[in-house]
Amino acid sequence: MSTPQTKGPVDPRLLRLSPATRRWIFLAGILTALKTLSTVAMGLLIGQMTAGIIETPGSSLPRTELIALAIAVGARGVLAWAQDRFAERASTQVTVDLREKTLRHLAHSDPRTIDQALWRTRLTSGLDGLGPYLTGFFPALAATIIATPVMLAVVGWLDVGSMIIAIITLPLIPVFMWLVGTLTAGRTEQRLHDLAVLSGQLLDLIAGLPTLRAFRRHQDMATQVKRLSSQHASSTMSVLKIAFLSSFVLEFLATLSVALVAVGIGFRLLSGDLTLAIGLTVLVIIPEVYAPIRDVGTRFHDAQDGLVATDEVLKLLSTPLLIDAPSTLNRRSLAGGLEVSVEKLRAEGRDGPRPADLSFIASPGQLTVLWGPNGSGKSTALLAVLGLATEGISGEISVKDASGQEFKDSSLWEHCTYLPQRPVIDPESVSDYAELSLGQRQRLALKRELGATLLLLDEPTAHLDPENAAIMIKQLQEEARQGTTVLAVSHDPLLRAAADKVVEVK
Repeated sequence: MSTPQTKGPVDPRLLRLSPATRRWIFLAGILTALKTLSTVAMGLLIGQMTAGIIETPGSSLPRTELIALAIAVGARGVLAWAQDRFAERASTQVTVDLREKTLRHLAHSDPRTIDQALWRTRLTSGLDGLGPYLTGFFPALAATIIATPVMLAVVGWLDVGSMIIAIITLPLIPVFMWLVGTLTAGRTEQRLHDLAVLSGQLLDLIAGLPTLRAFRRHQDMATQVKRLSSQHASSTMSVLKIAFLSSFVLEFLATLSVALVAVGIGFRLLSGDLTLAIGLTVLVIIPEVYAPIRDVGTRFHDAQDGLVATDEVLKLLSTPLLIDAPSTLNRRSLAGGLEVSVEKLRAEGRDGPRPADLSFIASPGQLTVLWGPNGSGKSTALLAVLGLATEGISGEISVKDASGQEFKDSSLWEHCTYLPQRPVIDPESVSDYAELSLGQRQRLALKRELGATLLLLDEPTAHLDPENAAIMIKQLQEEARQGTTVLAVSHDPLLRAAADKVVEVK
């Protein structure tokens, strides 16, 4: 298991791939700068007004300064509200954008190489952790870059001695943050890995529960689930322990630093080297010098899940797609159709080649069925024709039209439709999508994809009763009669009986 690559607090890959992140960075910088100015105005006004009351007992508050203070406080409140509002909106946009791009990339990758349990965790609870990064960690980082230098400059303008103390104590917090961050990153990735293993095990257990109950072995899995749950709880607690310890130390360092400045101001007030107005103003502003850096350390742990998952997502998105498929299918038919020729196709795996030396020709106007037992490599053959399966693949595959022109990659996808065993239908176009059974989804997906020159189907009748399976088979036969090349994977005797050509897959 690899540790996340160090890309700095803001990953340049995220900026490059997510326009919403770039917009939020620009907006957060503006809001942080305005908040900093309002905070400085509040500090100066509070210091001056408090010193006037102390030095002149019984005097009333200056009306002009009181109105200015109210405006500064109101402005800071409005800016804080705007920052939270836009941060939540940006977080949602970035998360949805990354999920969409990642799913599209995975959909055009070799499914045999995808760890579904791990990616399920990364795209759900993992990317959900990106919210605290964008809404908490990033604004705190922006404040560190903008507010801390400005506040430090204001303190230096008021009192050089306090600025020197702040400059000496400030580096302690980033050094400790780096030490904690190095330790936390690896443990957070381990926690996500344990969660992925646990979720995958539970899903497998639920799927196989009827079989386990039939053989009275379902109780044996309880021990395994308890062990995985205990492992996940242990890794989670290790992260929480570090988070608690680091938060305590960060608060202690920030409080101690402010206390050192306050002690210095107190001694100089007693000696008469500093006015009360300046001393009070510095005491009001100096916590704001440390607050952004302290918040960065505190928010760092909240953002770790998102940063670890985002690092893996950005690694995936940085790799080129196997096929840059068009977003919409080109329905223009090709004269003469497309002929699929496969010669000695082999797909090496842990259990040997599946399929092994598979050869066939799927011609236009015919329903060709790849027939064989589960695990023989039928689905892999379809993926190889599409260009999605590349690892361990050997043999010759060509898709040509009547003139001999070869189609591959994106040019092939423009004239081809692939219907997997579990098709995904756009929920925006089907309001009751969640209510559809898997068989209904297959029928609806096939109906929408008819009209392509090449039709590839993986177990199209697997989830249908005989009556609906006969309806689908009739649709496939009619599509073949219109000149379409129909290539289906199946072990359904009904589809085999209706096929124009049956290819045994061993």
